[in-house]
Amino acid sequence: MILRLAIIGYGNVGREFARMLTRKREWLIKNKGLDIEVLAISTRSKGSLLSDRALDLGKVEDELERNGHLRGYGRESTDLSPLDIIDNCDADVMVELTTLDIRAGQPAIDHISNALQSKMHVITANKGPIAFAYDKLESLARSRNVKLRFEGTVMDGTPIFNLVEKTLQGCEITRLEGILNSTSNYVLTEMSKGRTLDDAVKETQRLSIAEADPSLDLDGWDAAAKITALANVLMGAGSTPQKVDRKGIADLSQDDIASARSEGTKIKFVARAERNGPNVLTSVAPERLRSDSPFWSVDGTSSALTISTDLMGELTILETRPVLTQTAYAVLSDLLLIAEWIRCNSL
Repeated sequence: MILRLAIIGYGNVGREFARMLTRKREWLIKNKGLDIEVLAISTRSKGSLLSDRALDLGKVEDELERNGHLRGYGRESTDLSPLDIIDNCDADVMVELTTLDIRAGQPAIDHISNALQSKMHVITANKGPIAFAYDKLESLARSRNVKLRFEGTVMDGTPIFNLVEKTLQGCEITRLEGILNSTSNYVLTEMSKGRTLDDAVKETQRLSIAEADPSLDLDGWDAAAKITALANVLMGAGSTPQKVDRKGIADLSQDDIASARSEGTKIKFVARAERNGPNVLTSVAPERLRSDSPFWSVDGTSSALTISTDLMGELTILETRPVLTQTAYAVLSDLLLIAEWIRCNSL
């Protein structure tokens, strides 16, 4: 089987995914009977590529490293917009890897809608569309008989959505709670060692954990988008990040950390979703946790999620110190599931 891809958004995750495809190509052919060709790449500011044959991903990486853009890259170069590429690319799968827009999830929602309308399967690591428009997009995917997958939107490559879908069948999710934002968790860990919040934030930026503007993390918007995505998919919340009861960590001080320590607690930034009758209530806030909490030792850039169910009780999943490879793997794992679905539905 050959699957042809269009990659919309080609930052760190997109480039790591492309390197992964190159490294794993022979393995995929031998073990999965799957060859993957990339026909199009769209970047926000470094040009775009559209071709009727497989792009040489090694050449693409060399071009970006050498010149910092893709313009002038032979006959395949183009200045088409992402929507133009989706409309003109003969791809089977669109991989949407643009950055989060916390206000409305755009333009990623439009990218995904157009691809689904064109009967492309879609993979996204952008939590915005799942946090703002999951029901609409999933309904559209079903109507066009294609798949929408999004494992990389929460906890990198940790199989949260796939775990519930494939192995917790018949269970109702009654509550979700977790540490979902690496930047805030790292900052709180460093503050517990004596650093000020400002110093800890500068360290996250030096290590490329946080963006130049860390407000989405510190004000709780990133965690709000993630808990909304989880609640929408796993609990049918039909919510948006703006509906999350949100309190960030930007106002925390060393006095707060010391006060928690004196009580035998730690301050952790916890996201929650819980059923309340027909509704699902969501929140993100710093909380004082005791040593019996499953999140007590979740430090640094690690993340964790506890899933409470009616039939399986509580399950806690820990992701330890993730790197870029994990998010890229989430895209690959979704691609393999789509290939499996295509095979099963072509019998």
